[in-house]
Amino acid sequence: HKSIHKSKIFFIQNNIDSFTHFSILSPMSADEAKKYKDLGNEAFKQKNFKEAIQNFTKAIEINPNDHVFYSNRSAAYASLEEYDQALDDATKCVEMKPDWAKGYTRKGLAEFYLYDYVEAEKTYKKGLEIEPENAQLKEGLQRVLDSKKQSSGFGGAGAGAGPGGAGGAGGQNAFYQQMLTKL
Repeated sequence: HKSIHKSKIFFIQNNIDSFTHFSILSPMSADEAKKYKDLGNEAFKQKNFKEAIQNFTKAIEINPNDHVFYSNRSAAYASLEEYDQALDDATKCVEMKPDWAKGYTRKGLAEFYLYDYVEAEKTYKKGLEIEPENAQLKEGLQRVLDSKKQSSGFGGAGAGAGPGGAGGAGGQNAFYQQMLTKL
């Protein structure tokens, strides 16, 4: 019996991190988190991305177990071209809900704008395994492949290569906007 007891303690000690992020929400807390999410969505639609981030952050503080809050905050960070933070939230979203294709659009977009084409390609392909007809994932993957081809054709990521190349202006192009507008 001592070996079973030791095994249980070992399991709990080694898995404590996975248990600590789960919390029981009261209905009031869930309503409050949703309120902040809704405020964040409204701020996002008004292009007030900093306010959106603040509201999504409050929602996450109340309920850290909702992958949508991380997804939405990732979109707001990306809108401010804060791609490292966007990637952090998108990664968290995908970890929490690996079968949700939208998380992969967020993650792939951030990787793309961080010029990590190899990871962006993997991310978009993984999302397409889940949802093969997803237009955003298909467009994202094509954009990555085009950028990889451009950068390799010119001996590296020089003029015309990368997210802002070939008609983009600092990442603010139609593709970028389309990928972000869908909270």
